[in-house]
Amino acid sequence: MGIALLVIAVLFGLLVLLLAVPVDVAFRFAGIEAFAGQITMRWLFGLVRFRIRVPRAAKPELSEPQPEPQAAGARAKPEAHGRRTNMFAVLRQAAFRRRVYRFVKDLVRAVHAHELYVRMRLGLGDPADTGRLLAFVGPLNALAQNLRSAEIRVEPEFIDPVFEFEAHGRFLLIPLRFIVLTIAFALSPSSIRAWRILQGSHA
Repeated sequence: MGIALLVIAVLFGLLVLLLAVPVDVAFRFAGIEAFAGQITMRWLFGLVRFRIRVPRAAKPELSEPQPEPQAAGARAKPEAHGRRTNMFAVLRQAAFRRRVYRFVKDLVRAVHAHELYVRMRLGLGDPADTGRLLAFVGPLNALAQNLRSAEIRVEPEFIDPVFEFEAHGRFLLIPLRFIVLTIAFALSPSSIRAWRILQGSHA
């Protein structure tokens, strides 16, 4: 029993030690019509290196439009409205907003960004909803502007529903610190409360 505990402790210590080694992450993404990009990761001071490609989604083949049952369409609209209502109910939670801003601030401190460029074009198809979304994104955008060698652009679209995303840059991060920050954010009371509100749309 003692030997088993010793082995588990040694393996756990080794895992923590490995997660404390910095990871160099270079990425490039574009999401105009189809999301595509790649991530290149270097770990253990370059001894481990691999690349992850995000394939461009294939365009669906043209086919004859199939009429949807009227009953199904009648149910889909209230469900979509419920999801959007719950999402904005979450955004109105001051405690959750403060926790998100704190989480992003901690990530900014923990992640060393180099040559970072991010451009987002956001629109929900309704000016009021888009305005609420921008009110939430605005402070995050202001916080990101404090990053060195970084350019962050958020462009609102008040007429059409759209989400366009383009980003490239490099990060130097410690996986262990990132995991701890993420777990602390996910298990915080405000995050759990927000998750329950979102789940209410599926009730």
